[in-house]
Amino acid sequence: MRSFLPALAALLLLAAPAAAAPTRLGKSLSAPVVDATAERVVWQPDAGSIRLRELGARRPGRALGVQAGCGPAAHGLRGDRLLLTCPEGNRLLELRTGVAGPVPGWEVVRAGAWDATVLAVGQVWGEGVLLAPQCCDASVFFRLDGAGTGRSEGASNELPDLDAPQLWRPMCAPLERTRDDNDEDDRSFLPYAYSPPLGLDQRAFDYRPLRVDRCGRKRPLRLSRCRQACTAVQLGAGSVAWRERGRIRLYRGASRRRAHWRARRFGRMAEPFPTRRHVVVTTGRYGAYSVWSVRAPT
Repeated sequence: MRSFLPALAALLLLAAPAAAAPTRLGKSLSAPVVDATAERVVWQPDAGSIRLRELGARRPGRALGVQAGCGPAAHGLRGDRLLLTCPEGNRLLELRTGVAGPVPGWEVVRAGAWDATVLAVGQVWGEGVLLAPQCCDASVFFRLDGAGTGRSEGASNELPDLDAPQLWRPMCAPLERTRDDNDEDDRSFLPYAYSPPLGLDQRAFDYRPLRVDRCGRKRPLRLSRCRQACTAVQLGAGSVAWRERGRIRLYRGASRRRAHWRARRFGRMAEPFPTRRHVVVTTGRYGAYSVWSVRAPT
């Protein structure tokens, strides 16, 4: 029996699938933007174009032209729309047609503001910030059909859903946002990321343990002690990815599976973005980013 066990272990080792090798997608002038749910990534190879890639597809990404000076807005990729940051303000690019135009409903909302920026656009609502020269920035939600605006911050157990007609939707119990105790800040809550079944509160220090909230769990789940710093933490597609001790690490909320890759396989200062089936990894700096993807366990 003892002689059989080593042989069995060797066979199992040989039968185990090899870790997927990273795929280099290209270079980008600006930081790439990921849609975790739709399994898409957009990057900017040159000043006059962007490239859209369906993760896992064998064919190269589709190239679309953009006005000089425009680039993808952070968190601006959502389905078939890409929010652009341009010298004259934000524009909305329809990826199916390649046509860019003004963000619907935004010009009326921003009228009279010293400056204004659109942060995100959904199917029904958009989210923006109005900048005042002497006081405070003001967040605002606006309907893309121009039918209304909203300035509420919602309840502690709610987050905005830009695709929902009523805007505010409750998170799963017992998840709640943390109150902001800063008297100089007009916000009622600290930033909070939510992608069921996980929620992620704002992290003030990289060397504190990495914890996530979980649907149906009263106490946060600790993913790492972060004794050597957990950096570049991102939540998406019900998963958390981060960089720690020279490795890119992934935790899947639904399956509770974990995975990791050597960060140096991608390059210096690698930043991971989890999707449903992949992890997109960005390295480099402004003007010279490299974009990678790697198949990840689900």
